[in-house]
This record gives sequence, C-alpha cells and structure tokens, in this order.
Amino acid sequence: MSLGTSTLDDWETALVTALLGADRSPAPADFETVAGALPCAEPGMALLTRVAVAGIHHLAGSGLPPEAFTPAPPCEAKGRPCPPAAAARLGLLLAAGTEARGRVREWCELAAERGMRAPPWLLPALAPYRREWGETIDAIAGEELDWLDKACAGRGTDAAPTAPDGAEASPAERRAAFVAFRLRDPEGARLELEAGFRAEKAEMRQNLVSALEIGLSEADAPFLETCLDDRASGVRSAAQALLPRLAGSLFASRMAARARTILAIESRRKLLGGMKHNLVVTLPEESPTLARDGIEARAYERHGGGTKAGLLRTIVAAAPLHAFAEHPPRLWIELALRSEWPLHIVDGFLGAARRERDLDWARAMVTVLAEGFAGRLSGIQPSEALREIWTRAARLLPDAEWEATVARMLGKGEIDTILALLRQAPSSLSAAFTAALLDWLASVTRTSQSDRKDLASAYLLTRLAERAWPDEDHAASAAAILARLPDEAEDNLRRQIEDFAEILALRATIRWEFA
Repeated sequence: MSLGTSTLDDWETALVTALLGADRSPAPADFETVAGALPCAEPGMALLTRVAVAGIHHLAGSGLPPEAFTPAPPCEAKGRPCPPAAAARLGLLLAAGTEARGRVREWCELAAERGMRAPPWLLPALAPYRREWGETIDAIAGEELDWLDKACAGRGTDAAPTAPDGAEASPAERRAAFVAFRLRDPEGARLELEAGFRAEKAEMRQNLVSALEIGLSEADAPFLETCLDDRASGVRSAAQALLPRLAGSLFASRMAARARTILAIESRRKLLGGMKHNLVVTLPEESPTLARDGIEARAYERHGGGTKAGLLRTIVAAAPLHAFAEHPPRLWIELALRSEWPLHIVDGFLGAARRERDLDWARAMVTVLAEGFAGRLSGIQPSEALREIWTRAARLLPDAEWEATVARMLGKGEIDTILALLRQAPSSLSAAFTAALLDWLASVTRTSQSDRKDLASAYLLTRLAERAWPDEDHAASAAAILARLPDEAEDNLRRQIEDFAEILALRATIRWEFA
C-alpha cells in the first residue's frame, strides 16, 4: 500500500473532522481505495478508515520491533470454571462498586476455597482488587491477569522495576523490595540494612525498620537496640514497637527488672495455716532511661489516675510475662484487682498477654474478671470498666472458647454484657453459635422496649451479619425475626434488622450459587 503526502499529515485532520462531524469533511481520494474493500461512501465509515490508516502509519514509524505485533500465545487457565449463577453474581457485585466490596471479597475467597476460576469477561473489573487481596485474586485469576497484562501492555506483572538499592526507586518500591528480600532471607536483609542504614533519610530509615516486623527474631534485637538512639523520632518509635516482642532482648530484660520493681507479691503464713498474699505497688517516676524505651507520660494520663499510674500500666504491658513467673497468673490478677490501681495493672497484663499470645494468662484473666464482675470475689466491686476489660480479655481466647463463653451469657439475658461481648466478635462465627445468636435476637426483639432500644443503639447487627454463618436456615430465621418484629418497634431497629436479614440472605445465596 502506498501513502501519499496527504496521508502523512492526515492524523490531525482526521481528529479535527471527528470533532466537527464526519459529514463535514469528505475523505481524500488517497483513502477511498485503502485495503480495496472498505466502503467509504458513508461519512462515518470514511472517517474511521482515515483514522485507521493514519494509526497504522503512526505505528510504522514508532520503532516497535516486529515481534511487538505477534499475537500472544493463548492462556491456559487452571482450575474449574465457576457455575454460571456464581459468575453472574460476581458481575452484579462488581457493578455495585464500593457498596458491595465486602461481598466481592467473600465471593473471591469462596471461589479460591473451591479451586474455581473467575469468569474471563470480568477479569478487567477484578484486576484492581489484586493489589489488596493478592493471594486470593491470584488463586482465582492470577494466570489470566498476567496474560492480560502481557498481551495488552507488552509486559508481565512482574516487570515493574524494583531496585532494593537503586537511587531511582521510590520509597514505596524500596520498602517493597526490602520486604521481599526479608521474606527470602531475614538475616541477609537485616545485614544489608545495617550496612547502609546511617546514609538513609529519616523517613526511609523508619520505613525499613518497621519492615523488620517481617520475620522478626531475637537476632534482630541488637540492631533494634541501636535504633533506640537514632536521631529521628520515627525510627525510635518503630524500634520501640518491635522490641517488646523479643522476650530475650536487652529491652525485655530492662522492662522485666522495672516490672519486678514496681510490682511485688509479699507472702506470709497465717496463724491458722495457709498463706496470705499482698501486692505491693511502687509507682514509677519519669526518667530519660524510661523515655529511651518509649515509656513516657501522656498528656491524657494526667487525669484518671495520673501520669505515674499511666507509666505503671505501660511498663507492665511492655514487660515480658516471664517477669511474673514466680506466681501463677490468677494470683497476680486477683491481687491487682484488690490493689489501689486495679484497672491500670490488669490492663497492663492484658497488653502483655495479647502481645505474647499467652493462653494461660488469657484464660486466667477471663475467669477472674468474670468472677469479679459477677460479684463472686471479695473486695472487688463490679463496674462497667471491669466489664469492658473482661470482654477485651475474652477476645484473646480461641474462637471456639470465645463462642462458648458468650453462648453461656446469651442464656442469662444480661443485654449490656452480651452486647459488650459481641463487640469483640471474631471475623467468622460458627453455625452453632449463629443459631444461638439468632435465637437470642428473636427473644430480645419480642421482649421489652428497653432491650430493643439497647440493641438498636449498639449498631452491631450489620457487623454480626458479616460474621454470621450464612446458610438458608439462618437466613430464614433472620427473615422471621423481621416479620415478627412488634409494630411498636423503633424504626432504627427495624432498619438494622432489615439490613441484617438482607446481608445474611445474600451471603447464603452466594454460597448456594457455588454449589
């Protein structure tokens, strides 16, 4: 095909024609027989022909190699295709935008669990979620998205430049590269970091130190210890956040010594046999050495106990639990509740147990705090603050133990306590617990107006619907609760139960569509 001089300049002319209207500019004679078979009598077709030819000419001069125009090899996806109903559902969820974000993720997780693939025609809409839910999206569409990226952009998804030590890489790229290095070789990554650490800018140093959370081990403690003296506060804070997790570090030794100084159990034998124990509390003073380890008084702590009480709580929370190994957890917790600073000390124990994921301490805390809140421990007054810390302690239990604890409370009808526990619900509830929860909701919605008001004001139902076990029976139970709601029920509660039933029904339907 030969192109005249007018062809070389026709790109701009074609664009102007498109803006003015195809019928206002006749096609040049050079284009009337392009490809020999394109009908150019119709103005719109003539304009498209001009644009196509100009585009081909533009690409011909762009320097692209011949292989750039070679069709990509076909993509051979692994796994089974999802059922048509499930595919249609994903299309509807993606079209709904951010409102259905949670359902899109749930759909993808269900497909991944079943070894199914996402429908090919929805891959472009699914691609933006890959950055956030990479593992899940890769399981259902990874090969296809890689193929699309290579076919449409001329490169693979792994072709993005990553330079762990390149000056041109952005801070985010450098951190991502360091995290990848850390995942492959934790020791080597830390040694590489140490070598050039002082030459980095403060923000980069902070980002890289915080990335040591990946593969954190006792071997990282000496380097993190040096970071406590870094000139940048962000670097110091990043090290202070990681060091409490290393029970064998110098930091842990200092915190253990401080904890044993401020808390001590004195024991003496009773005249009639047995032992009497007493907790001696020595409030700490502010000091530069405490501040170096991140233990500083906060402005808000000047109320509700004062700065020293705040330091007391922070030291106990940062101390390794082996600092209290001389006595069983239950004794420490009981004595703390009878002390002058009960909630500060127990909250500190809770923080340490959460960090170390120590089930012995968690179970002891739940047992003792439940007894104290129920008024079964002498010298301990039930209070809302005690209930709040008890419910947070219960969340440290394994999900099955948490459900058993809450299920026992569901039968007692103490709605304030039940709602406080339900605020700490795990991300997924079992079928048995969901059934018990629905029974309790049915009872509450048909009892007193006061209970219905408390339930409505908690705004928990949407969150619980996201966590409940979704099957047809549970969805039907939720619909029945809505249908039997008394006429005098508050509009706020009615709307929440409508949303609860709708979410549960949709989640159950999604699972049914995968069957």
